[in-house]
Amino acid sequence: MKTIARALLGLVLALAASVAPPVVAQDLSTFLSQPPAPGAWARYRIETKKSWGIKREPFDLAIIDRQILDGQPYVWLEAGPTNFAGYKDGYLRLLLKAHPDRQEALNPFLEALALAYQPPGGAPFKLTGGALGFMHSQAKNVQVHQEVTDLPPEPAQSVKGVVYQCSKMKISTTTQTTFLTRKYEVTEAGTYWVSPDTPFRIVRAEIVRTEVKDGKENKTEVTVQLKDSGDSGAVSHFTAPIRKEKGLLGLLFH
Repeated sequence: MKTIARALLGLVLALAASVAPPVVAQDLSTFLSQPPAPGAWARYRIETKKSWGIKREPFDLAIIDRQILDGQPYVWLEAGPTNFAGYKDGYLRLLLKAHPDRQEALNPFLEALALAYQPPGGAPFKLTGGALGFMHSQAKNVQVHQEVTDLPPEPAQSVKGVVYQCSKMKISTTTQTTFLTRKYEVTEAGTYWVSPDTPFRIVRAEIVRTEVKDGKENKTEVTVQLKDSGDSGAVSHFTAPIRKEKGLLGLLFH
């Protein structure tokens, strides 16, 4: 039982981390306040300051399709490379509301009607109904609080040198969850440059990420910068049709 409890804790923390993926050090909800139309895509460069220098990683977002369910519009979002439930550097695919309210956008995992994952070099899989229900139950235990302060507008530049006229703001997002008395908290506080001229709105962000797990605090400085984007032509990173399903045991002991 202790082994299963530890494994469940690891899974819950991994799911909580997926709400604000550590590999990109950027709250996914920030990109999803206004999901763009199908076909839209964006590529970002994530720079994380380490003791030995700066680590640079890519992060891609795309809306690959649209679906109507019970008369309501939904979109299929792909995001990655990112980690999920012990898997590393793959791509998430989520079925989300096309027009979420503010609270739904802050916690996209609570509202996702489907979730799939493409691990690097492996076959893609989707969560079973039971695993998805577990994720929803844990997402309900995740508290997300965000504060936004507007600053004077200021232009920002993409990696390729394209200049965007941007709104500028301070955003602080805190994500908290508890499982078996253990607490996990992530706060991302920083300055964001936002433009309607790129699909996912973020042109640049300078963030301090503070992660607290079991009372131990770790700080990371991160810069997010747009590389390129488009309103059409999104390409899926999933390499094959999704034929596999994984339940909780499959996620715990893969």
